[in-house]
Amino acid sequence: MESLNKVYGKIKPIFHTFVFEIRLQMKKFIIFSIITIVQLFLIYYIRLIFESYLFHSLDEFYFFATYDFAWILLPLMICFFFSGIICSEYKEKTGLTILPLINKYKLIIGKYFANLFLIVCIATIHYLILILLGYNFYGKPIPYRWIHSYGFSVLYILGLGSFVTFFSSFMSSPPQVIILVFGLIFFAFPLAIVPFIAGMSPGLNPIYSLEYLSHWIPYLTEPWPFASKVYIRYVVPVLVVLLFYAIIFFTLALLLFKRREL
Repeated sequence: MESLNKVYGKIKPIFHTFVFEIRLQMKKFIIFSIITIVQLFLIYYIRLIFESYLFHSLDEFYFFATYDFAWILLPLMICFFFSGIICSEYKEKTGLTILPLINKYKLIIGKYFANLFLIVCIATIHYLILILLGYNFYGKPIPYRWIHSYGFSVLYILGLGSFVTFFSSFMSSPPQVIILVFGLIFFAFPLAIVPFIAGMSPGLNPIYSLEYLSHWIPYLTEPWPFASKVYIRYVVPVLVVLLFYAIIFFTLALLLFKRREL
C-alpha cells in the first residue's frame, strides 16, 4: 500500500498538469474539431453541387479527404497545440513559481501528453466521420486500411509534436515557434526533396522530411502499399523515422528545458 502511495504521489502532479492543460486548450480543441468536421462535409458536398458527381470510389474519397486533413490541417493543429508547451511558461513568467510544486520533467510530460491526447481525439473524429460518410454514400464495407492510416497519423502527431516541442524549449513565444516550424515543413523540407524528384538521388527515399511523411497518411488508405515487399521496404522505415523524431526531439526538449533559465 505504501509503495502504491509513492507511485501515486509521483504520478499525481503529471495527472493534474494533464487535466489543467486540457481545460486550458479546450477552446482550440472545439475550434479545430469544428474545422475538421466542416472540411469533410465541404469535400463531399461542394463536389456534389458544383461537379454533380461523387468520387468514383470509396478509396478515392478516403484518399482525398484524408490528404487535405494530413497535409494542411494536421500540421496546423500540432503547431498551435504544441508551440506553447515550454516557451509559454517563460513568456508568462510562471517557470519558477511552479517549481516548488512540480519539477520541470513532470510539467512538460503532463502538458505534452495532454496536447497529444487532444489532437488524437480530433484525428479520431476525422476518421469516424470519414467512415460514416463513406458508408452513407457508397454503402460498402469499411476498408480495414483506415486503421493503418489512423495509426500512422498518431505516430505523425508524436513525431511532429516532439519536433515543435523542441523549438518551444528555446524560443521566446508560440508565434515564433509556429512560423519557424511552418517554414521548415512547407519550404525547407520540400526543397530537400527536390533532388529525389529530379532523379539526382535515385533509390534515396526522403523519409527524413516531415512534409513528405505527412503524405503517407492518405496513401495508407489505398490498397497499393499493402503488397508485402512494398510495405516492408517503405512503410516500416518511415515508421522508424517517426519514432526517431518523437524520441530524439522530446529528449532534447527535456534537456533544454532543464537548463533554461528565466
